[in-house]
Amino acid sequence: MQSFILMSEKLLEIRPILPQNREAAIELVNQFFRMVNKLPLDGIFKIRPRAAAKMVDIYLKLRATDKVLFIGGFIEEELVSLLIARVEEKPYLIEEKNLFIDLAITKQGKRKSGYMKPLVDETFRYAKEKGILAIELRAISENEGAVQFWKKMGFDPFYVRFRKSV
Repeated sequence: MQSFILMSEKLLEIRPILPQNREAAIELVNQFFRMVNKLPLDGIFKIRPRAAAKMVDIYLKLRATDKVLFIGGFIEEELVSLLIARVEEKPYLIEEKNLFIDLAITKQGKRKSGYMKPLVDETFRYAKEKGILAIELRAISENEGAVQFWKKMGFDPFYVRFRKSV
């Protein structure tokens, strides 16, 4: 996989996240986690320190299983967007499996530049190649920009996930 997409005079290359991209991936995931931790949620939901490093390391290990899509959008060597998805086995459903997007983030200062759409398109291609019929994800309702983006990409609300502090 090496897709090249011309984005406002710059070439966006979509390629797998590899161990040499670890630090840049951690920084990008950290940006997302810091943003989530600033949202006015229920006061309990907080992402732990070092969670980004743990998440990136786990997915770097899982890349070899053929059940993970861990891709980035690069402008030259700069990682500007990142998407992590995993195959979920659902033997109790007719669809049997789906692709679940765990994380999709564009670098601060580069959001709304079109750098995520090519990664989502690559995710659609990957799902079709694997015979996967559905892609799912969660978006925090307070993150209105993300909710709007996913709707624009053709995703529809499917589950309602409730939360109550006890």
